[in-house]
Amino acid sequence: MKNPTGAEKMKQKLSSNIFLFLCISSLVACGGGSDGVEVECPDGNAGENWVWTGEVCSLRRDGFNWSVSSLAPALDGSDDLYTVGSFTHFKNQPIKHIARINNDGSLDTGFYPKTSFFSPQVVALANDGSGDVYIGGYLSYNGPTSPIRGIARLNLDGSVDAGFNTGAGIGRKVRTIVPATDGSGDVYVGGPSHSHTGATFENGPIRLNSDGSLDTDFTSSFRGGEKSIALAADGSGDIYVSRSSAPHIARLNNDGSIDTDFDTGPSGFDRSVRNIAVATDGSGDIYVAGSFTEYNGINTAGLARLNSDGSFDSGFVVDTSIFRHQGQGFILPAVDGSGDVYVDVANSRSEGVIRLNDDGSVDTGFNIGEGFSANASLSDAAFTTDGSGDLYVAGDFSDYDSTPVVMLMRLTSDGVLVR
Repeated sequence: MKNPTGAEKMKQKLSSNIFLFLCISSLVACGGGSDGVEVECPDGNAGENWVWTGEVCSLRRDGFNWSVSSLAPALDGSDDLYTVGSFTHFKNQPIKHIARINNDGSLDTGFYPKTSFFSPQVVALANDGSGDVYIGGYLSYNGPTSPIRGIARLNLDGSVDAGFNTGAGIGRKVRTIVPATDGSGDVYVGGPSHSHTGATFENGPIRLNSDGSLDTDFTSSFRGGEKSIALAADGSGDIYVSRSSAPHIARLNNDGSIDTDFDTGPSGFDRSVRNIAVATDGSGDIYVAGSFTEYNGINTAGLARLNSDGSFDSGFVVDTSIFRHQGQGFILPAVDGSGDVYVDVANSRSEGVIRLNDDGSVDTGFNIGEGFSANASLSDAAFTTDGSGDLYVAGDFSDYDSTPVVMLMRLTSDGVLVR
């Protein structure tokens, strides 16, 4: 056999490199494992390693290797944290899309979902004392007894709770999950109006019984809850929901009908509502954020506080020269009794998160320095449960105040990074 010339060897090597590059950059599954071609990932930089995910070479980092989309602190007093997102590894340990993180920042290996769910986007804790967790998103999994679409309930060890069975009665994509607080074990669910299995959210959010069946006593008459659902704090069982059309927000009674005592005025918001959060000061007021610019003709800059009757709270005024809410991340009312609120923002300094006083002015005591890099994207935030007042912030980012930190971090109430 004729030995290849130097030029031919170079051509072969170049072809091999091009193949590897295309596999990585195009996110094409080129193999890996016993069923495909072994791919040698590129050498990483100092302190970094590459890992083959089955689809692409990805960096293993000090934290998650890909973005975190939703957080839910555990309710068992452990101060642990549930996370969902695009990640496949945490601190060099394989964990796909759903993880429980111990309060010291390590991976809780006792929680390990063996089911390969596709693209979970939201996580919420069951409040029935079971320690179970709900996940939702573009879920599609053919379970051992029945298919799982849109939402699943997981046990303490991460296994699927077979006692929660939605059958084919829910659309495939779920964007919001809010467990009821009336002791029923029921859960409110919302998402886009289209569906995968025949059932839709065309008539608004749905309520599922504790076993996953549809609560037929709760019936809404309009599309809503697609982007946000929040429980009223007055014990009525009512919920606030975003709407797909003006006034873009509504309060629903516990049977799904519209609560007309919550009066949104002649026009309400002029554009979509993305986040709703109930104030923690006992007023019954709510914070609303989105892509809107006004509420009944009043300039709101994408963030407003409404009184419990639906009227505009003129005592909460946001300075648009400093802040403009983009409506993509979160609203997190402080739990220290101050009436302050943490919000996801985007302005000329690309700060990412800011704390506002109860009148809408910036709380300068919360100082995040240089903030996040310009390409950072925040998705969710939650308070720790240890009473410290610290908060977790998640998303897709690589640094904070010039300090390397990826996808998930913990901040003090002063804005200081907790390492």
